[in-house]
Amino acid sequence: MTLFFKSLRSPSHRLAWLFILTAGFSLAKEPAEIISPDFLENRTVKLTQTVNLRDVPEGAGKVQLWIPVPSDQNWQRVLDISVQEAPGDWKIVPQKESQGNFLYTEVINPPPGDLNVTVSCIVKREGVHFPIENLPKARNIQTDFFQTNLDTSVPLMGTSKSVEEMALEACGDETDVAKQAVSLVRKVAEYADHYSKDPTKPHCGIGSADDCMQNGGGCCTDLHSLFIAMARTRKIAARMQYGYRLLDSRENKEHDPGYRCWVEYFIPGAGWVPTDIVAADNASETNPYKWASLGPYRVWLWEGRSFELTPSNSSGAVDTMICGWAEIDGKPVDPLPGFDNSPPKMTRKVTFEILDHQRPEGAPKLPE
Repeated sequence: MTLFFKSLRSPSHRLAWLFILTAGFSLAKEPAEIISPDFLENRTVKLTQTVNLRDVPEGAGKVQLWIPVPSDQNWQRVLDISVQEAPGDWKIVPQKESQGNFLYTEVINPPPGDLNVTVSCIVKREGVHFPIENLPKARNIQTDFFQTNLDTSVPLMGTSKSVEEMALEACGDETDVAKQAVSLVRKVAEYADHYSKDPTKPHCGIGSADDCMQNGGGCCTDLHSLFIAMARTRKIAARMQYGYRLLDSRENKEHDPGYRCWVEYFIPGAGWVPTDIVAADNASETNPYKWASLGPYRVWLWEGRSFELTPSNSSGAVDTMICGWAEIDGKPVDPLPGFDNSPPKMTRKVTFEILDHQRPEGAPKLPE
């Protein structure tokens, strides 16, 4: 530092540094092509969540549970949280790569029957809409920063010739990243239906891009897996988010919210843009916030698929999870309903109360 100031004693050196600094400040003043959400809707709820593992067999030596609990993430803040009930010696474990917080517990020689994990918390979420169509031109990303979210070989969301052809059909010769992303979202909504819109579609499965193409729809993970697969073929980074919805009509009623996933895709100048394709597809065509938006009527629990749990589980990477993961003596408990439509062995119930909800006066409701 002393050497630097000594160098400025010479008039020629001072003039040179003045030119460099002025040029730097001039570059810093160049307007950046960025956008922020043009709509914010805030909702705060007091929530109690119970995950139940039923039918633990007699003689089981060890039961392990990994239960996702609400934590801070994009557009979500946890203001208070406590564990009301949990078996065994439990602890809260952050998962790798910001995949969320899981309550982990081991129960040695459990009695036969049920095990419950109950968590209470206060969660504030923001509903957002990104006017990505207003970006002058969204440039391409540097792919080295997004390798995980550009992987086209991951299970259930990998690319194929059919996926590539559908993505090309949606985007054509378009090179703008934001316009391509919107085209892909619309293409999935046009091609595939969620079972809530078309009851003939599969209600619950592993959540697969290929299944979505074959069946023309399915559950939310089917639709969003197809979008992610198509986005990645276009070099658009995309990732899956998981949680569940808390609809106004269910306030103060104990119920199973099921689960709900949505996607985030990276648009330079906007960042990670969230979209629930199922909610958007069900929204009115006149709603100005139909696309590139996410309502506050949900709780985020974890991100991603095909990941290793922390602490490590015996069964390897988890591709499909509904409300948590369980292993009994090292063998995984099937997270899906039985082929006879019997309920899965691990289920979730919630109750919630809306503490605060703020939406701009006269603004349409964001898609649920």
